[in-house]
Amino acid sequence: MKRQALSRIERALLLLLALIGVNLFTGGTAHATSITTATWPVYTPGSSGKNVRAIQYLLKDQGYSLDLTSTYDQATGIALKNFQAKNNLRTDGIVGALTWPKLIKAGKLRDQGYAIMALQYLLNRAGFTLNDDGIFSPETEKVVRKYQQHTGLNTDGVAGIRTWMSLLTTTATQEKSNHIGQFRTSTTTSKPSHPSTTNKASSSSLHGLYGLDQKPTINATFINRVLAYYHSPAQGLGQTIYDNGVKYGIDPAFALAFFGHESSFGLYGIAVETHSLGNIRCTAGYICLATEGNGSFRKYGSWSEGIEDWYRLIRELYLDQNHLYTITQIVPVYAPQADHNNEHVYIEYIEEHIQIWRDDQIYA
Repeated sequence: MKRQALSRIERALLLLLALIGVNLFTGGTAHATSITTATWPVYTPGSSGKNVRAIQYLLKDQGYSLDLTSTYDQATGIALKNFQAKNNLRTDGIVGALTWPKLIKAGKLRDQGYAIMALQYLLNRAGFTLNDDGIFSPETEKVVRKYQQHTGLNTDGVAGIRTWMSLLTTTATQEKSNHIGQFRTSTTTSKPSHPSTTNKASSSSLHGLYGLDQKPTINATFINRVLAYYHSPAQGLGQTIYDNGVKYGIDPAFALAFFGHESSFGLYGIAVETHSLGNIRCTAGYICLATEGNGSFRKYGSWSEGIEDWYRLIRELYLDQNHLYTITQIVPVYAPQADHNNEHVYIEYIEEHIQIWRDDQIYA
């Protein structure tokens, strides 16, 4: 009896400490879900919202081809039932306590894929500011640790089953209450407003919406807002990115998206030293920086130099010489699987972010 009574007291104290921790972090309102209150949310055909978008990301990670609609549509249902059948689950199309543990993937440093995109997406919905590029970077690990610390989870930086459950429950709870006030980790916790972009509805390229050879669909002010939002060291160079896009006949939205995927807008990787927008391999005539085990890359004296060289490379080598115009044509050559890239994730990142930016949003 004494051991049972002590256990109940301990559980109550742990719950109280977890809630206090969240209150301190969020300025008085507990928005995150502690380990003691998290449960698997349930989704069925017709459901919609952020967790449904996460489901679609996770199914894409399993190899299913889906559009990220954030709605549990027919295509999502077919993919899910197929997934359930392959994993010896009841093929009822319900995403609940039995399906979630099979669908999620534990994420750790240097992991890549759509599952990591889903994780980053949910963390951003919780109020953090991550580049959702599908790469479990040191910054992603730092944010996971921060989330774990303030929700009473084991602070190991690994997004395991309990971290996923807490994130999904937090998102479901917020959507039910129609409340978006989450972790206050920066001065911007909601979608920032910004001037309208241009040319969103149709493409000026003969090669469709994702043809690089088109007029600008975002302006310099908006580019600066994106760079500032992600704390890029290239902040303030929106006009440079825009002007070079006009000069080389390439929509600057693509340059910005490549910059985001390659180095989280200059925050990580070799770009910190090379000032390269796109991590371009070394060739004759360039000052280069050698890496340990990954070859050498062009190095520039400034971000402005690196920006223009990326445009020049894409214009001359890809568009003019090799007649590669779209993202699906360019990425397999620019960032091939053989060079340890996930081409599908890369293409998805570029296309999704361009669509978001053309809709006057910084993130979805």
